[in-house]
Amino acid sequence: MSRFSASDAAFSGFRLVRENLKTIAIWAAVMTVLSIISNVLAIQFFGPKLEALMSYVSDNTNPDPQEFFRRAADLTPLMLWSLPYSLIVNGVIFAALNRLVLRPGDSRFAFLRLGKQELRQAAVWVLTSLILTGVLFAGSLVSGFLAALGGPTGAFLGLLGMIGSFCAVIYLAVRLSFAPAVTFETEKVTIFKSLPETKGIFWSLLGAYLLAVVMSIIVVLLIWTIVSAIGLLASGDLSATGKMLRADTSSLRAYFTPAGVVQALFSGLISILTTLIVFGPAPTIYRELKGGSPGSAPGGAGAW
Repeated sequence: MSRFSASDAAFSGFRLVRENLKTIAIWAAVMTVLSIISNVLAIQFFGPKLEALMSYVSDNTNPDPQEFFRRAADLTPLMLWSLPYSLIVNGVIFAALNRLVLRPGDSRFAFLRLGKQELRQAAVWVLTSLILTGVLFAGSLVSGFLAALGGPTGAFLGLLGMIGSFCAVIYLAVRLSFAPAVTFETEKVTIFKSLPETKGIFWSLLGAYLLAVVMSIIVVLLIWTIVSAIGLLASGDLSATGKMLRADTSSLRAYFTPAGVVQALFSGLISILTTLIVFGPAPTIYRELKGGSPGSAPGGAGAW
């Protein structure tokens, strides 16, 4: 396999945006519409409870855990509905991202589809999340057992165990980062086939991903700064910016205000930009390591 430049790969998300402005604009518009529809449904059925929870969190620097979970429990039906919705949306977006990188010629509907590929991507993210959560949970149990030994030695061993579990999660996340691309290319849900593809390049991948995360944070801060400046110029009150970035979800009338529209517009745009910047490097690096030949034939015939 050929090597790759971690710094160059980290900026691949920016190149995807620059080279596909029309496509990214469509994705942002779709995400904005979906965000508005989702918010309208949430407000229609859970508006007062949702606003009460958000207000409690924003008004209390140290919220009481029991009170927080009591308020959150009232939103359990909303959370149960949001989970499959989020999985489908993520599956569509990540399938579109892999399609854009690996099969740029297949550009119908701005690379957006809803089919087996999207369901496979959703399945990959569920399985990967379960694996990483399981590793973290097991590490927490071990750390708790070591800390229970008591004394400075137990505390130190518990701390080492916790640090080790976090390192294990990061290591696995990097080694499994090609799973969405491999799944898309082979048209089979696969997780661990990413391991041989990432063998020997862990540190380069980690560097690329960390730099991409830093770049996404800078982009979000830059957008926030621009919005803050607009809010300050328009109202003369910096606190108005916070209202622009946090729409009132207590009722539909309160939501459909300039603040609510601005919040929806920026949430859709930021979601797409951060997804491309953070997750764009993985399929780009995978394509480069496989010989830089986007658009290769899939490995299966629609098999799961």
